Amino acid sequence: MKNLNPAGIAAFLALSCLNLSVNVPASVATQQLFCNGRMQNGWSYQAEFVDGRFTRIRWTRSGQPPQVSPLTFKRTNDKGQPIYRGGLFAAVTVTLVDLSKGEVAPGSQVSVNVEEWGWSRATCGVSPAR
Repeated sequence: MKNLNPAGIAAFLALSCLNLSVNVPASVATQQLFCNGRMQNGWSYQAEFVDGRFTRIRWTRSGQPPQVSPLTFKRTNDKGQPIYRGGLFAAVTVTLVDLSKGEVAPGSQVSVNVEEWGWSRATCGVSPAR
């Protein structure tokens, strides 16, 4: 049997690992979608979906300062739809229901509720509303 040189084995393994790391595909780009809707009282909103979850809703209305509702996943309802909760104006609860059952993609829809404002539906896409 041939004598194996430990330094040679270490060099071979290091080069093999280097070669493997070069062949690993680059990481997949971050998935980000925007679900744009409007409440009946004139507030427009944009729910942001980043890396597999809804993170916040941005609120805008002419003549008003923009608002942000950070969202937290709460549970999945009996229809398999993820439910997220947040707040607005430090006084009312915001609820987002993912109608796609966690399979958010362009064209998916969400329902958004704000206490005392009612429900609204938004459609998701790859770019924010302007």
